[in-house]
Amino acid sequence: MDTIQNITVPPATSINGLGGADPADPASPGWRIVVPTVIVCYLTLVQFLRYRALRALERKYAAYLEDPYKLNYKQAAEVMRLHQLYDTPFLFYFGTQWALVKSYGMATGTPLLVKTRQLCDPNRVGRRAEDTAILLIELLCGDLDSERGRRATARLNWMHDRYANHIVREDYVHTLALFVLEPSRWIDRYDWRPVTRLEKVAYFVYWRELARRMGFVELVPETLEALEQWKLEYEAKHMYFIPQNKMVAEATVDLFLRGMPTFLHGVMKSLFVSFIDEKPVRDALGFPEPPMWATIFTKTFFHLRGVLIRYFFLPRAAPMDPLAQPAHDGRLYRSARFVGFEPWYVADTLYNRVMLWLSSGGKVAPGGKYQGRGYVPEELGPVEFEKMGKEEVLKQAEAMKRFAIGEKDEMMGGGCPIGFGF
Repeated sequence: MDTIQNITVPPATSINGLGGADPADPASPGWRIVVPTVIVCYLTLVQFLRYRALRALERKYAAYLEDPYKLNYKQAAEVMRLHQLYDTPFLFYFGTQWALVKSYGMATGTPLLVKTRQLCDPNRVGRRAEDTAILLIELLCGDLDSERGRRATARLNWMHDRYANHIVREDYVHTLALFVLEPSRWIDRYDWRPVTRLEKVAYFVYWRELARRMGFVELVPETLEALEQWKLEYEAKHMYFIPQNKMVAEATVDLFLRGMPTFLHGVMKSLFVSFIDEKPVRDALGFPEPPMWATIFTKTFFHLRGVLIRYFFLPRAAPMDPLAQPAHDGRLYRSARFVGFEPWYVADTLYNRVMLWLSSGGKVAPGGKYQGRGYVPEELGPVEFEKMGKEEVLKQAEAMKRFAIGEKDEMMGGGCPIGFGF
């Protein structure tokens, strides 16, 4: 009779038949299946979601794909917000910054900038840059027909009217062309997807509406292609070096370098110049050819960033919202997240202090001379203009209300969209 000692116990096996391997062990065959499966599922999800918003937009505006020029400015605003605030905001705003830098290569505009010292005085240039950014955000990210949108437009007109006799009107169109064309040029070259024709034309339609409200739409070509050709011809005549170009450009470089350690200034200036990849523009600004390493680094960085976002990053959860937020006192307060150089109009709160300390290395804080009391559009601009022109701005803003709802024959204002005045 068999005894218990004669019973042979078979070797232990796991439920999954992997010979007793512990599934929690990173070296086990189970993890060799799970980890690749998770990675493949994640990358598949990225590809599934990456174009979802664009496909939805194109379905909504399918009737306009063949001829986007039929869009009205309200439809154009919705179309352009996709790449502006959701899909490609970094290079959109980066390209917008370089549109401003390129405008300093026009010999017709920089003498006035030097004369007013708004971009050459270190004590003024920071506020000038922030005010420009605020006005752009109000006009491009907000509602043109809202109270704050109409006041921002009217304030811009009022400021540029101060210098109307010193500004070449065609410079208005050239600056508009830079703002329309430069962001899509950067996005097309380096971001995870190019800007579609629908989006490009929508952005042009929107800027034409701004030109209409600012009184120079008759100078703007009627199509995007015609605008691009006009820009090339205008630059061939008026983009050339004069000392004032370099003075303004160097002041802009100094602003960008302000927060950098001194020993990095040479490296960062080389990178700055490498962003200006068109030789005629560099020559007009008085900048030398960038070193080879800077050009290679710039192109490699942007191309690599585009590939990583395209294949490895999920879309953002929600569109960016850079608009300043209204408070109980009726004024608008900026987020510390969207400060470029100086924290003008940012509320002096603990959160904002921490955010600015982290982003600036402890060099700037809200409040004090930066007016932590927020802003209203009719006060934007140089400090000497802050208390001026309010009545005229509010009157024109009210007139624009009537203009926006159908009085299309009335031309409002006489300023430029981003000019050379304040």
